[in-house]
Amino acid sequence: MPCWRPWLFGSSFLGYWRGCSRGGLGYGGGLKNRVSAVSLHWAGTCLITCKQTTTPKGHSRASRDTCSTQMEETMKYLGLDVHLKSTVWCLLDEEGATVEHGSVETTVVGLRELLRKLEQHGELLCGQEVGTLCYFVNDIFIERGVKLLTFNAYQLRMIASSRKKTDKRDAYWLAKALQTGMTPHPVYLPSGEVRELRGLLSQRQALSRERVRWRVRARRMVQAAGFKPATGGSAKVTKSLEDALTVPETLAPYLADGVKRCLRMEKALALELKDLDKQLHQRVKDNDVLKRLMTIPGVGEQVALTLYATIGDISRFKSARELCSYAGLVPSVRQSGNHQTLGHVTKEGSPRLRSILVQAGHSLLWRCKSDQSLPLKALAQRVHTSRQRRKIAIVAAGRYILRTAYYVMRDGTAYDPSKLPAAA
Repeated sequence: MPCWRPWLFGSSFLGYWRGCSRGGLGYGGGLKNRVSAVSLHWAGTCLITCKQTTTPKGHSRASRDTCSTQMEETMKYLGLDVHLKSTVWCLLDEEGATVEHGSVETTVVGLRELLRKLEQHGELLCGQEVGTLCYFVNDIFIERGVKLLTFNAYQLRMIASSRKKTDKRDAYWLAKALQTGMTPHPVYLPSGEVRELRGLLSQRQALSRERVRWRVRARRMVQAAGFKPATGGSAKVTKSLEDALTVPETLAPYLADGVKRCLRMEKALALELKDLDKQLHQRVKDNDVLKRLMTIPGVGEQVALTLYATIGDISRFKSARELCSYAGLVPSVRQSGNHQTLGHVTKEGSPRLRSILVQAGHSLLWRCKSDQSLPLKALAQRVHTSRQRRKIAIVAAGRYILRTAYYVMRDGTAYDPSKLPAAA
């Protein structure tokens, strides 16, 4: 008998045969002929073989009908909505039906117990959103050998677009996106040295911003007393604030105390920054990739560290153009028919990477004077055709630095200006 196609007969027919596989009901008592085998396939995962034979008169119906089930291992999809205290989860089968759902504590013990429980259902494909605990959860799942994908929460919400926003619905939509394959590109979660560098650079950025905040507070207090502090570099501004404290009757006592407090905080944060920079400098000395990146004109320690920490595994990018797109340094495109418009850069990816590449581009165009920098600088200067295109040229310079960094990391070689198109 040919293979039955249950979707041709509707869901009720499929449910009837599923009931046959579980309860051994078969066709019932209506058929008297021998049925060799009926095979039902749904979603390419489950194989049910039901056999029915005629038996001598007088035997019970249950002895006439026999049913055996052979279940192949199927993929299950687990969505995790991770929070600080608890994690809400939802498990779907290959057809998108909910198998189980619940909540566990976001601890090592709780997550390991959840995996032990769900691994009984077969192979798992799991998904979570990017968050504070994404590394923590990812390490536990990798330890158990379970594949866990991490996604950008904003892109997932665009897929789900549900007006009913709850933790249970978030976990369900994560699992549903995995089950249907309608997921955005997963987020890269590095390990080892790259992850450590990302953490150190984040700490440095936080310290630097906090130091600037305390200096700005001191400026505002001095300005409130009618004193105009100097502008420019941090050392110059700090010196003018200290001078304002030495002038008698310039500041009221409460403002003077406030300025002194701000300056003490600023100096304490400066010492912390200095200590952190020593750690980063040592890592640069011990890493050959960072040394090769610093051979590119306009790339110093901070730029090299940011490039290396953000890119991580260079093999995940097929080309330099793909890396520039990942960094958000390619123009946006609006095309319809024969009409195409190029807009501003997309600004996708890491804002820190774009910011420091723009600084590197500025340094390349206006500060690098060596002969080795001329071919790379010439590529960006082709864009600088007028004064109005100065900022566009700086962004272009940052993009060419990123493209050069791609080849330096991929090929394991230092910067060679003779290989650039402008040098030909």
